[in-house]
Formats: sequence, structure tokens, C-alpha cells
Amino acid sequence: MVPISMNKMNNAENVTSQYQSDGNLSIRIKLHSKYSTNRKGWFPWLFEQYEFKNGYRILELGCGNGEQWQNRIDELPSGCTLILSDFSEGMVKIIWERYSSHKNILPMKIDIQDIPFPDNCFDVVIANHMLYHVPDLSKAIFEVHRVLKEGGRFYAATNGNGGMRTFLHNARKAIKPGSPDLQDGFSFNLQNGAELLSKCFRDVHRHDYEDSLHITETKDLIDWMKSTAAISDYSELEFDKLYEYFENIRIKQGAIDFQKELGLFVSTK
Repeated sequence: MVPISMNKMNNAENVTSQYQSDGNLSIRIKLHSKYSTNRKGWFPWLFEQYEFKNGYRILELGCGNGEQWQNRIDELPSGCTLILSDFSEGMVKIIWERYSSHKNILPMKIDIQDIPFPDNCFDVVIANHMLYHVPDLSKAIFEVHRVLKEGGRFYAATNGNGGMRTFLHNARKAIKPGSPDLQDGFSFNLQNGAELLSKCFRDVHRHDYEDSLHITETKDLIDWMKSTAAISDYSELEFDKLYEYFENIRIKQGAIDFQKELGLFVSTK
């Protein structure tokens, strides 16, 4: 992620603006799909970590455009029900248009801080790359725990405080000496996730996904950064300078290379 103010990251107005449609999200997914060095792929790796059984009730919170379920819904075990939810009405509309032909899918608008289902309702809850957007993180985790059945699992993917975030911050320091140091990282990240989840869940395990980016077209990186503009504090002049900075690296080294830092927490109630 680009260096950003954390109060912007989980500000409801900024998040709503960012995810009114899937345009920005699609740009970010495209960069990783095109340039990731781990050829297994993020979504296939995630599905190796998930455990679904016949008749499971599954809830995904903050599902975005539902890309991870493309060509996978029919592979769910018999009798499974999948609720794909997002805080953004625009994303929910996309889910309706994309998956309405599947009878076991229900798209819904849901705020993770106030999940509209009774206690002990779901076998699996998924929340990938969204918990750091939530204003009241403790309440969100409590709500997930509440709606899970005993023995149910919560899958929560997130970023670390290093990786792309640190790399891009260092680039900004290079083109703008005197830029402020990195502030506290994501409110929910690989470094603090286990501690936060353990307040509600009896068993929490972290699984890291080893990957990096090997970017050969500078414009794609800049487009990715611009896709976060609603929650970042870059100016157009900074984008121009960053393009020049990264283009020089690409010319000298043949590509722009840096490590990612992401993974998945699997928590059992």
C-alpha cells in the first residue's frame, strides 16, 4: 500500500468513495495478477487454506467485486450457502450482476460492526484486506466471533507493515526529502493481527504468502498508486516525480522489484 494516514484509511466517507465501483479495486488486482512472481496466485493459495464442508453456511464481509469466487462457486461442497457482502452498495450491485444465476449465493450490504444475523449462525466467515478499514476494529472482531458457530473458522487476510508500504515510502522520501516518517501501520496487520484476534478466538494461526512484484511498465505502478488517491495524500506533482524516479530504476535494472508482505490469519472459535 502507499503511505497513507491511518485516519483516512478507516474513515467511512473515504472508504465509501473509494469503493463506490470496482474500478479502483480492479486496477489494484490487475497489477498483482500481471507482475506477481509467485505463479501460484493469491486466490488459488487462499482457497488452499480455506476448509469448506457439505452444508456450510459461509459469510464473506467486504467481498468487493467478488473476484476470488470467479469460477469457484460451483466447486463448493454440496449444500453450501454463500453470503457475499460489502459495505458499498456499488459493490453489492456488482455481485448481484455477476453471480445472481447461482442459487446458493446471496449478495447483501453489511457493516461488519453490526452483522444482521443471530449468534452461532455461520460455519465460516471471511474478511480479506478489509479489517484495516473498520473504524471500531474490536467491535468488528467481536461481531464475527458472535455469528460464528462453536468450532467455526474466521479467515482474515491482511498486509504487513513492511513490503510495498515501506518500499513506496522510501521512494517518496527520495523524491521529496524531509517527508514525514512512516506513521503507525495498518490498524490490522500481520504484526498485530494474532494479538487482536486472540482477544476473542481461542486458536489463531498466521500463514504467510511469499511473493514479490517484478514490474516492467512504470505506468502500471503509477496507475495502481493513483487508484488509491481517495485515501492517500499524494499530489499530481508527486506522481509525476515518482514516475520519473521509478522509470529510471526500470531503465537501469530492467524492472521495478520489491517484496510483498501479506498473509492470512485462521482463527477458530
